[in-house]
Amino acid sequence: MKGSPENKNRILILDCDHKNALAIVRHLGKSGRYIPDLVSHSKASLAFFSKYGKRKFIISNPRKEPLKYVSQILDILDREKYLAIIPVSFISYRLCSENAGKIRQKTHLTITSHENILLANSKNDTGRLAVKLGIPYPETVSLDSIDDIEKLEITYPCVIKGPFEAGNSIVEYAFSKEEMIHKFRKICHDHDFSGPFPIIQRYIKGAGYGFFAYYCKGECKSYFMHRRIREYPSSGGPSTCAESYFDEKMLEYGKKILDHLKWDGVAMIEFKKEESSGTYYLMEINAKFWGSLDLALAAGVNFPRMLIDEALGIKTVQAQYKNGLRFQWILNGDLFHILQKPGSFPSFFRDLFAASNDIWFRDPLPNLFQLIYIPVYYYKKWFRC
Repeated sequence: MKGSPENKNRILILDCDHKNALAIVRHLGKSGRYIPDLVSHSKASLAFFSKYGKRKFIISNPRKEPLKYVSQILDILDREKYLAIIPVSFISYRLCSENAGKIRQKTHLTITSHENILLANSKNDTGRLAVKLGIPYPETVSLDSIDDIEKLEITYPCVIKGPFEAGNSIVEYAFSKEEMIHKFRKICHDHDFSGPFPIIQRYIKGAGYGFFAYYCKGECKSYFMHRRIREYPSSGGPSTCAESYFDEKMLEYGKKILDHLKWDGVAMIEFKKEESSGTYYLMEINAKFWGSLDLALAAGVNFPRMLIDEALGIKTVQAQYKNGLRFQWILNGDLFHILQKPGSFPSFFRDLFAASNDIWFRDPLPNLFQLIYIPVYYYKKWFRC
């Protein structure tokens, strides 16, 4: 009830249909110190099945009704008292940053500036920032019109990507000029692009790496790094297995970007390490919690707890972590990775026994939901039902 002692420890977690929201709910809930209340636009949301969630609020879809979504969040904060609010998805981060003043009148919110969030979402702005800071970035071309594609000269293979990081999953590979022109025109037609248009980028052959950080008012308080082992789709998608990692050069690049932006809150910066040169190329900046958050938590780097500690005035120190700790998202893609790449089965099988994973026997209902829902999701996706 409002005004009760337990309200001091209540945390409002948004986007509970995301797997990283489930990770936050589980780790805050199992500590016994915090009471997560959950928000989503769907009853069938993964974190809603966790025993660690208490109250559940079903509100509007932020993508479809953003103004109504914000109004409903503010209404919840008016009716209930929370120590902090934690957005998870990009759309919630963007909407919370736009309304940070109103939200902070009601609870604690750690979030970077709206300008930073928009910059991170734009591949063109990200590329310009990399050039300004002297950080390697793949050769990239932005076009002013669809017809300009006919005159483009670029190294092959190349990658065609949507102009914004969030809101689309456009990634197409081309190995010749003819294929590039065909795919570019098809993407523009299918997605009704009228500008800005998709970018064309030189393909960087190599593994994916991530730099993750928590900043408080422009100062880095803690960081974590990982290396991708497997992903789904195998041609380039979310991690299905990753391991903790450390590299001085990636630390230098990651901090250089976030220091320059005077960041506040969490961020994830993705790199690719080119096989032939060993160079780290900046791929994207994510102004939100990342999908592989489970790995950092398993390694002892508790980013959600850092946000709450800030609300409590507790100083954050750099968390130490061990290199080479693996985490496997068995139900969130790794099974589908080995179906797509059967040669990965020996590694997958070894990780079943050696790696941490997303199956929690102490909190089984979310995993049971995944066993039912995920095959249905991919069946519909593959067969376009």
